[in-house]
Amino acid sequence: MPRDLVVDDAVLEILAEQAPLTVVRGPRGYGKTATLNAWLASAPPPHQVVRLTLAREANEAEEFWLALCTALSEAGVVDGEDGDHRARAVRSLVRRAAPLTVVIDDYHHAGRLEAAADIDDELVEAVRQNDQLYLVVASRTTRAIETTGSLSIDVAVVSPRELRLRGSQVAALATRLGVQLNDREADQLATGFAGWPAAIRDVLVRSRGEGGRINLALADDYIASMVRDLRHEQVRAFLLRTAVPESFDAELADLVAPGDSTLTILRNVRSAGLLREEIEGERRVYSYAPIVRQALVRMLAESRPDELREVHRALMSHSLHERDHVHALVHAIHAGAWSTAEQVMEEEWHHLVTQEPAVLMAAAQLIPPDVVAEHPRFQVARDEMDGALKSSRQGRDLIWPTGDIRGLTAELGPTRLRGGMDTTVFALVQWGVAAVLAGDEPSALYAFGRARTLSQERDGESAAVALATLGLAGTHAIYGEVDIAASWLEDESLRRTGDVPPELAEYVDYWQRLIRALIALDRLDPGAAAAVAAMRERPRRDEIWGLEVFVAAVNASTSGDAGDIARWAANVRAARHYLPQGRMAEMVLRATEVEVLLSGGLLDDARHVARNLPVNAVSLSTHAHLALANGEYRQAASRAREALEVVTLSQRSVMECQLVLAGAHHALGERAAARAAFAEAIRTAYASGQRRPLLVLRHSVFTALAAGDARVLDLWPEAYRPTERETAEEPRGGLTELLTPRELEVLQALHQHTGAVPIAEVLGLSVNTVKSHLRSVYHKLGVTNRSGALRRADELDRAGPPGHVGMG
Repeated sequence: MPRDLVVDDAVLEILAEQAPLTVVRGPRGYGKTATLNAWLASAPPPHQVVRLTLAREANEAEEFWLALCTALSEAGVVDGEDGDHRARAVRSLVRRAAPLTVVIDDYHHAGRLEAAADIDDELVEAVRQNDQLYLVVASRTTRAIETTGSLSIDVAVVSPRELRLRGSQVAALATRLGVQLNDREADQLATGFAGWPAAIRDVLVRSRGEGGRINLALADDYIASMVRDLRHEQVRAFLLRTAVPESFDAELADLVAPGDSTLTILRNVRSAGLLREEIEGERRVYSYAPIVRQALVRMLAESRPDELREVHRALMSHSLHERDHVHALVHAIHAGAWSTAEQVMEEEWHHLVTQEPAVLMAAAQLIPPDVVAEHPRFQVARDEMDGALKSSRQGRDLIWPTGDIRGLTAELGPTRLRGGMDTTVFALVQWGVAAVLAGDEPSALYAFGRARTLSQERDGESAAVALATLGLAGTHAIYGEVDIAASWLEDESLRRTGDVPPELAEYVDYWQRLIRALIALDRLDPGAAAAVAAMRERPRRDEIWGLEVFVAAVNASTSGDAGDIARWAANVRAARHYLPQGRMAEMVLRATEVEVLLSGGLLDDARHVARNLPVNAVSLSTHAHLALANGEYRQAASRAREALEVVTLSQRSVMECQLVLAGAHHALGERAAARAAFAEAIRTAYASGQRRPLLVLRHSVFTALAAGDARVLDLWPEAYRPTERETAEEPRGGLTELLTPRELEVLQALHQHTGAVPIAEVLGLSVNTVKSHLRSVYHKLGVTNRSGALRRADELDRAGPPGHVGMG
C-alpha cells in the first residue's frame, strides 16, 4: 500500500474507540485498507490483534472459515482441533477469555447469497456472546453484519462519507506527491471525484509523471480500470448506462439499464458511495460525481457506441413523455433520431429559441453537416443563434416564458406553402415573434434582420421581406423606439406588395395599422385617436390581441374622457384573463390597468389593483409612477432608480422612470437632482421619439424644469397644454414652494404615521424636532390637524390638466 496517503483523524478516532463491531465500508479505492494500516500503525489496540485479508476464494463459505481458522491458529487463538473449520473458529471466538480484536479486510468476499448471510449471523452472534471480542471488517458492499447486526450489538460504521477526501486533504496529498495544485484545483478534484481517494491519488501520481501539473484527463484510466475489474456484467452495464443522464431515479434507472437486478444494483452502488442521493419532492434522485460521470460516458461511447445510442433513445422517449422538450431534443440528436429532433424543433421552436438558446446552439453543433443541410431549423440553430446570444447576453435572466405561437404559425403556414417562402426565413420570422413575446428585444431584431437579409439575397421574395420588415417595425414600436419604428413602416418593401398572397396581404395590413396606432400614441400625434379607430380587430384572443387591447386602453387614458377611462380599465382587467398567466403580455395588461386608473385620477382604485401587481421588469415603472402619484416621493425615486438598472427596460419605461425621478426630486425641493433627471428624460425623448411619458408630470412642473428652453417646451403637445382658465385656477405656491425639504419629508411620513413619535423613529429625528416641523407645516397649509394637512396637500398636488393626475 502507498505510504503517502491522507487519513482523516476523525476516522482513526472511530476505530480507536473500539466498538464491539466496526464496519469500514466503501467502494474500491476508498482507502479502506490504508485506513486500517494507519490505525494499526498509529494507535493499535492494547491487546492481541488478528488480521486477515480475504481473497475471491472466500466466496465459498468453507474457504472463508478455513482462512479465518488458519489466521486464528497462527495467532495461537484456536480452541482445540476437533470439528470443522467453522465450528473451531466460532468456538475459539466465543470462548476467548482475553481481549481480542479480529480485523477482516476485503470482507465483501466472505460468502455468497445465503452463505454470506450465515457468515454474518455467526460472527455477530460470537461478538454478542463474548464481550472480550472486537470485530473490525472492511467491505465494499452493505451486508447483513452491518444492518441486522446493529439490532443486537453496538456497531460503528465508517462510511464513504467519512472516507472521502476534502479539498484541503487533496491539497496536502498533492504536496506530498510533488504536484503543483492550488486550492481551486484541489476543490475541483475533490468535487469531481466526490472525494474518491484512490482515484484522486492516481490522477496526482500520473500528473507527477507529466511535469507536476494536474491533468484531469488521466481520470479516465482509473475509472476504466475499475469498470473492467467488476465481476458482474450487469453491474458494469448499470454503471455505464446510468451515467448518461445527469441524474436519475429508480424508474429511470430501470428504463436505461433494464434487468431483474437493477434495483438491487442501484441499492448496492449507492451504499458503496459511488452515487450521490438527493430528495427532490417525493423522489430519490441519484447522480455520479462530475469527473466519474464523464469518464463513464466516454468509456461507453468508445467501447459500446450502439448501447450509447440505445440509452439516448430511451431517454428521448422518456423526455417526450414528460414533455421535457429540451432534453428530448438533446437525446434525439445523440441518438441520431433526426425526424424526432425536427418534430420537437417544429413544435417547440418558440420555447427553444427564447428559453434555451445556448442548449439549442450546442445541440446543433453535434449534428452532422449533411443532416443540417436537410433541416432549415438545424441550420438556424447552428449558424444564427450565436449572434443573437452575444447581443442579448446581459438580459438572459430577464427573458419571459413565451406564449403559444402555434396560432401565428397556422396563419402563416398555408401562405408560406402557397407563396413558396423559404423555410429558413420562416423559422427566423417565428423566432423573431417568439423573442418579442419573451421580452428579448435584441434577439427579435437579430432574427427579423436576418430573415430580411436572407429573403433579399434569395430572389427578393416580397412576402418574406414584408414580414421581416414588419417584424422590425413592430419590435421597435413595442419597445418604445418610435422614430426607428416609423422609418421601417416607410420602407419600400411594404409598398411593393403586389406579389403578396391575399391572406398575407391582410396580415401585413393588420400589423401596419396596429403599429401606426402605437407610434401615434407614443408621439401624442393629433391623429392618434383616428389611427386607433382604424385598427382591425383580431378574432383570436391571444397575446397579439392583448397588444390591441393595450393600444386601445392607452388611447383612452390619453383622451381624458372619464367614461372611456373607466370602461377601458374594466376591459383591460377582463382581457388579461384570456392570456396565459405569468407571461409578459399578461403582465403588461396588469400594469396598464394601473396606468389607466392613474390617468383618470382614480388613485384609490389604482392602489387596490397594484397590491396584486408583482414587482418585475415590466411593472417597476408603474410602481414608481404610483408611488409618485401617492406622494411617496422617496419610494418613487427608489423604484425609478431600481427600474433604470434593468437592461431590458423599454425606452417608454426608461423615459417614464426618468420623469418620475425628476418629479420626485422636484417635490422634495431637490432642484439639482430634478434638473439632472429631467435632462436625461429629454435626451431619451429626442433619441426615441417618445412624448407620451411627459404626461407623468403636470404641465406647470414640466415648464418649471424646462427653465424657458423653447426647444424643450415644444416637446409638450399642444393638445395637452392647459387652457388659460385652467392655468389661472391652478393653486399657487405648491408644496415645494411652501415647504422646506425636511418639512416635505415630515408631511410625507404623515401619510403612514399618526403622531410625532413614530415619525421621529422613521426619520431619525427627535420628537420635539418633529413637533416643531409639524407646527410649521400646519401653519403654512392653513390647517390645524393631520387630516386637514393631508387633504390640503392632496389638493395642491392634484391640480393639473384635465384627465391627468398631478404628481409632483
